[in-house]
Amino acid sequence: MDRTTERAYAKLNLTLGVLYKRGDGYHALDSVMQTIDLCDTLTVERARDIVVTSTGMLLPYDNTIRRAVEQYRALTGRGAHIRVVKRIPAEAGMGGGSADAAAALNGLQKLYGEVDEPTLVEIGAKVGADVPFCLRCGTQRAEGIGEVLTPVRGMKLQLIVAKPQAGVSTRKLFSLLKLPRTMPDTVAVIKALSDGDLDALCPLLYNALEEPAIELVPEIGRVKRRLLDGGAKAACMTGSGSAVFGVFSDRAAAEAALPALAEFPFARVCESI
Repeated sequence: MDRTTERAYAKLNLTLGVLYKRGDGYHALDSVMQTIDLCDTLTVERARDIVVTSTGMLLPYDNTIRRAVEQYRALTGRGAHIRVVKRIPAEAGMGGGSADAAAALNGLQKLYGEVDEPTLVEIGAKVGADVPFCLRCGTQRAEGIGEVLTPVRGMKLQLIVAKPQAGVSTRKLFSLLKLPRTMPDTVAVIKALSDGDLDALCPLLYNALEEPAIELVPEIGRVKRRLLDGGAKAACMTGSGSAVFGVFSDRAAAEAALPALAEFPFARVCESI
């Protein structure tokens, strides 16, 4: 095989709690993360060197895909030419860069297969804290800085994800974050997901970064209000923002609410996978 095409799936944080600031400068987190069907597409081709090109969004030279391939090549000597079609918005809290890095690593493994799974996850963690999750996908409890993963039994969720024009700088947000903050009830969230109980799940959706992110980008609050006014059973910012997701009772309800979000540059009906 000389070429493979991989999907890089976006993620949402159904919950996100911040425990404390670690000695290495990172923050200890407790989050329930969920893969959704929005994805970028990567074509990975055998090569000795590393070339990354993109459509749909201009990527900087030093991007997560290149860093992932460089880490892989440092261990194996293998390179790749990668073309990415971008659909996941940037500075949204949806893990687009992490998903791309994970898809690149999965593609390299299909082409070369020269490292084991723990090593692949280790490579991913060096690129970004969310890359290990994006390698595994599904529904997972993420602890540590996001790299300690425990699979969770998920449920099908019908969603709208919308993002205002402005993004949120993760670094700036965490630099301004004041602790302690309220923590999500992770155990109750996991039980609601396992039971498939949407009514129990919705009141438990919570992101400790949402309030300080709204202080930086007030439009986040407007997106959230628009989702709730449109019939979402709950709405919550994902990651460090600025995207917000609304949970709907069914696909038809989500489709009906979508036109009211047309003013925002990104709004999409999605579902969990």
